[in-house]
Amino acid sequence: MRWNKPFMFCTLLLVLVSARWAAGETAAAKPPAEAAQRIVETYKDVPKGVVLEGSASGIEALETLTYDKEKNTFVLNGKATYANPVSRKDFARIFKAVRKDDRLGVTLVNGELRTYGDIGGDSQIAKDLSETDRFLGGVIYGIDRLLGDVKLPGNYKPQKAENRSVAVVAFSSFTEFTFEKKDLVYSRAGCGLSIMLIPLADKKTSSGGHLPDEDKMKTYEMEKADKANIDHLKSYQADYFKMPQFEKTVAWGEAAAFARFVRDSKIDAEEFLKSIK
Repeated sequence: MRWNKPFMFCTLLLVLVSARWAAGETAAAKPPAEAAQRIVETYKDVPKGVVLEGSASGIEALETLTYDKEKNTFVLNGKATYANPVSRKDFARIFKAVRKDDRLGVTLVNGELRTYGDIGGDSQIAKDLSETDRFLGGVIYGIDRLLGDVKLPGNYKPQKAENRSVAVVAFSSFTEFTFEKKDLVYSRAGCGLSIMLIPLADKKTSSGGHLPDEDKMKTYEMEKADKANIDHLKSYQADYFKMPQFEKTVAWGEAAAFARFVRDSKIDAEEFLKSIK
């Protein structure tokens, strides 16, 4: 896979349930039940993992779109260019996937990797998202075995919640990919990582997936250790996103956002797909 774009700034949104309610939220804010319900409606359970959501914003409406195989670059409306953040074959796979199912992500159910959308568990995208999920779990919950000997920004040592009173699931969404154009060249201007902590119900889906506990959500407050760890992720977000545990997932998210943008445009999807195969 080609990772041919330099690191661009992304923001980390500290929320309890969904980036949609991120503005003004604090770590002690109560998670709205309607947000958890949206997640369940979308994914059929509460993902214990990482997902890629949303379409690209900040790009001009498409009238034409061509692909330069030699440069691995898209040409928008005959003038502006955008460098593909992944390989040609990988982008084609993503584009076909989001045409079938808007969801892209991974979750863990009883220690087993499962995927959302039209991607396989043995695909590179699933492996990269799983690595990011594992790393985030290590930071958020202070689990040493998930971090290994990786040095965290600021030499931070994640805290561990003692005697955790409420079982929660951490769900991370890479979303809000924005783009800007300079001298007829588009590049990623930003993105968001939404970290969601949701109280778990004892009841599970028929396939073993996690479900939110609506009653606990009414009184739940984040553990101090979890809050400290997520606050550190937020404070050192630029440094974290430069780490290999993040950069590939961000590139996948960027590619998925652009793929959804193209999918929802006036471009003939079949003809476009032929051009990148």
